[in-house]
Amino acid sequence: MLKFKLLTFVLSVGILASCAVQPRAAAPSAQLPTSTPAPTAAPDQVQAGGTLTVGFTEEPETLNPYISQLVTSSNVNSAILESLLTYSDKGEIGPKLAESYSISEDGLTYTFKLRKGVKWHDGQPFTAADVVASWKIIMDEKFAAFQTLGWDKITKIDTPDDFTVVMQTKEKFAPFLTYVGAGTITPKHLIDKGADTFKQEYGRNPIGTGPYKFIKWESAQYIDLEKNADYWGGAPKLDKIRIKLIPDDNTLMVQLGTGEVQMASVPPVHYAEAQKLPNSNVVLNNSNSWNHLDLKMIDHLLDPKVRQALDFATPRQQIVDKILNGLGVVAVADQLPETPYFNPNLTARPYDLDKAAALLNEAGFKKNADGILEKEGKPLAIEIWIISGGQQDKQKQQVIAASWRKLGIKVDEREEDIKSIFGPNGYQFTQKMTAGMYSWFNGNDPDDMFYWHSSQIPKDPTGSGGNVQAYFNKFNFQDEIDKLTEAGAKEVDPIKRKEIYIKAQEVLQREVPVLFLYWDKSINVAPKNIVNFKPNPFTYTFWNVTEWAFQK
Repeated sequence: MLKFKLLTFVLSVGILASCAVQPRAAAPSAQLPTSTPAPTAAPDQVQAGGTLTVGFTEEPETLNPYISQLVTSSNVNSAILESLLTYSDKGEIGPKLAESYSISEDGLTYTFKLRKGVKWHDGQPFTAADVVASWKIIMDEKFAAFQTLGWDKITKIDTPDDFTVVMQTKEKFAPFLTYVGAGTITPKHLIDKGADTFKQEYGRNPIGTGPYKFIKWESAQYIDLEKNADYWGGAPKLDKIRIKLIPDDNTLMVQLGTGEVQMASVPPVHYAEAQKLPNSNVVLNNSNSWNHLDLKMIDHLLDPKVRQALDFATPRQQIVDKILNGLGVVAVADQLPETPYFNPNLTARPYDLDKAAALLNEAGFKKNADGILEKEGKPLAIEIWIISGGQQDKQKQQVIAASWRKLGIKVDEREEDIKSIFGPNGYQFTQKMTAGMYSWFNGNDPDDMFYWHSSQIPKDPTGSGGNVQAYFNKFNFQDEIDKLTEAGAKEVDPIKRKEIYIKAQEVLQREVPVLFLYWDKSINVAPKNIVNFKPNPFTYTFWNVTEWAFQK
């Protein structure tokens, strides 16, 4: 799985929006408020057939898995497309399109034995050639995949027969199975149409090997999926899934109440309301997503004292307590609390406007006649960007903006739809000082090169890589974080890896490349008569959709 932007709330169903995935080592265990688990049922207690309507407040920008930046897209694709290996709801990796795998003693060769008898939705057979073609298109610079980590470690792939894949790598890479083993495989016969055709046509009409077939995408309205009766794992029970695209979370709550939408994720601001829905259960989970404000490395934001001052001036605990209704955990860095790689010795900077003001004074800022801080004639003017349509994000934006203004910072509150804000003309590629609010959704491995390493700075606004805040200027601590993230990715000893990521978190807190806000909670609403719905921090929405069914 890749890393994806989770713009707004990062939940297990639908509303995940912006970016990132890799599997983690252990599930968080923080106590959650009361929720009603989704029911399970014996085979004779469920009925075959029926349509389930799932509400998403964010529309995919594309369903091509290699260029999408959004978890929304991956959630849809989790019913359509598959990988060699997959993760369970316990975070354990196991077989999918590959029946088994082995790793050589030197850690450089991976052999996958593929499942026989699997067919693409258009009837073509799945073979080792599809795996090779997927690797080649991901590494094609003309195609410009959003993420190439892991795949870029492969030097060659041998296919002794149609159902054996042998990958040779140039160096040890601890998260290889996370990125490549659990990476999406797509059909060679469609990739062979050419990079541009595959990018555009496949993005609107994906063909996979999964339990559901893509049928139709009506922009801004719905995406329809139909069961794959010939699915190698056994036909799913639900006939059809409609993913309804809702403009905002208030409308989503109305439609959950009327029954127009049966299943969705909702933000904490609607938690109490969701609990009152008469025909729904609310399933609450911890989440691997960390909400933050990225800080573009440009002008005054290049100064770490300015970034530290903004950190002191951001009331994250107030946001968790009052806006999230306590359904969140204040974030310190990018490793999930209660996993082995979290640094327990770090604490978030307290909300302290006096300390923030002192740092800005040390950095040489003075207020002008209008009361705005400036240095060398240039005001400290920052745009705060959010995704439009989310009540919760708007509230957070307003609280943070009001706090920063108390210091004399000129703040412009901006919002835009999800496709525009993360497109090539989005705020990240303007020459203005900006702070963008979204979440990264980690997976099950602690590797964080994608966020911080200089190799992950996009070469242009359509290029690969997640380190977009360093697009104009590298971090002032770039060499230090490069060495740490490289070492962490190569180290296979878990004790030594932990030491590396402990240090990396210390660097991130000291330098503040982003303002870490909080770790999300996942609030999932499901109809009371649906069985085997099991959202969790390790997988996408439809990971076990073949088990879903309506009770008799």
